[in-house]
Amino acid sequence: MPANRNVVTTRSGHPLTKKSLATCYTPREWLNDEIINEYLDVIVDYLRRKNNNYGRHDTPRFHAFSSFFFSQLRDKGYEKVARWAKKAKIGGSLLLDVDTVFVPVHNHQHWTLVVVHPSERSIEHFDSLGARSLRHIEVVKTWLRGELGPRGYVEEEWRVLPSLSPQQDNGSDCGVFLLSTAKAVAIGLEPLSYGAADAVQLRRKMVAELMAGGLEGEFDPLSGGEVLL
Repeated sequence: MPANRNVVTTRSGHPLTKKSLATCYTPREWLNDEIINEYLDVIVDYLRRKNNNYGRHDTPRFHAFSSFFFSQLRDKGYEKVARWAKKAKIGGSLLLDVDTVFVPVHNHQHWTLVVVHPSERSIEHFDSLGARSLRHIEVVKTWLRGELGPRGYVEEEWRVLPSLSPQQDNGSDCGVFLLSTAKAVAIGLEPLSYGAADAVQLRRKMVAELMAGGLEGEFDPLSGGEVLL
């Protein structure tokens, strides 16, 4: 079918084209923003359902910002993203009741992942090409300061955890590692439980999960008795 043909409508109601899915399915292709955002949405949906946090009036305990959040925050400051958390119903003091916030980071053609655990006052940064970036962490802290205010954000209470990421062996799988690590964190797996050799299979599985509408049924990481990516 043509590259611009819609193949599937995601759980959140967004169409994914053959071209977008191919960035995930094709080995050594860079994942585009649509795949990053929709798959993180799948992970958050799974977490909310598994933790009975899916009611319309529930304060979300899990959230993923879009791939544009970090760049807007980094380049234009907190004011540019000041409404994002409020729109997600986790703004202000509500943020401290949130379990997990996923922040995809795109920087110099490389995807990495920041994971914030507001209720535990911790921050992690996973980079499949190296160590954590203190600069990225400081950018996220500017959001926390802006969101919580001078009384709600106490620097001494927040910990930056030593986050170990599996390492990619090429220049194109960073998006796969971002999403696989996010999923590992979500289901309680050590991120180092997968590696570069798994990238092709993980790509195919992500496409299948997106087309199936989420992590349900045979795609539930807990469905086989053993927790698997």
